[in-house]
Amino acid sequence: MSTALKSRLAAAGSALRERDVDGTTLLLAACFVPMLAFFVVVWVIPIVYALGMSLFASPVRNPEFVGLGNYAELLGNGAFWGFLWNSVVYAVATTGLSLVIGLGLALVINQRIRGGDALRTLMIFPYLLPTLVVIFMWKFILDPNIGILNQFLVDAGLIDKPIAFFSTLEFAMPAVVITSVWKFASFAFFILLARLQAIDPDLYERARVEGATTWQAFRDITFPHLRGAILIILLVRGIWMFNKFDIIYLSTRGGPLQQTTTLPIRVYQLAFSEVNFGMATALAGVMFFLLAGVAVVYFRAFAPEKEVA
Repeated sequence: MSTALKSRLAAAGSALRERDVDGTTLLLAACFVPMLAFFVVVWVIPIVYALGMSLFASPVRNPEFVGLGNYAELLGNGAFWGFLWNSVVYAVATTGLSLVIGLGLALVINQRIRGGDALRTLMIFPYLLPTLVVIFMWKFILDPNIGILNQFLVDAGLIDKPIAFFSTLEFAMPAVVITSVWKFASFAFFILLARLQAIDPDLYERARVEGATTWQAFRDITFPHLRGAILIILLVRGIWMFNKFDIIYLSTRGGPLQQTTTLPIRVYQLAFSEVNFGMATALAGVMFFLLAGVAVVYFRAFAPEKEVA
């Protein structure tokens, strides 16, 4: 083969490789650009706009630039820390109880008990019910006049008189937490049940042959396989409940005496009751940076993505 022919073949091969590379680049761009545009439009622009509004005293009418003044006023107000504490209590309590109840039910149903399939089907209904229906139901159950729970407690001699659960300082937050757990525990249940059913039964058989107790089998086999799912539930459900608005607003409006006023409820009050959009967007900005910081620390400390096989 002549040198000239070899050169032409090499040049043709190089051109084909460059064409393939260009085609791959165009395909990647065609897939990536729409996703990036969607991300910018629905996420970046609203966040930047909201953070920009937080730098003004009255961003809607007669905007007055105050810089970080809204943030300084928020953080210097003792009421903010009370609202933050309510948010943390609500998020931690609902997430923790949902996880414990979901895990317990998943462990029971995974044992193939009689009626397990029916119970598994019933678990989806609280999650599917509209929030408004759930609130009406629990307000009826906990009503001080006609509520079945108060009637049972009085008849059993556990209390002297009915309790207005959603209207008293001591019981308002627990009532909201119970309502939320009843609705959202199925989220953890189905994730954990699916993970349990993916565990190889031979592992438990070997553990029994070697004399392991039920607790040892759970500690050494079940929990390591569930750890990744648990971490994901804690992150997703924790952030979700920290930002939860509808259940609290529909049940207590943040009362009594701001006992159940969380940060999302306070943002709504500032924006639509007090018409203070500057402070409202500043508080929303504080929530954004707080949750972003928690998420960064969480992923660095636990790396849950490595746990999910």
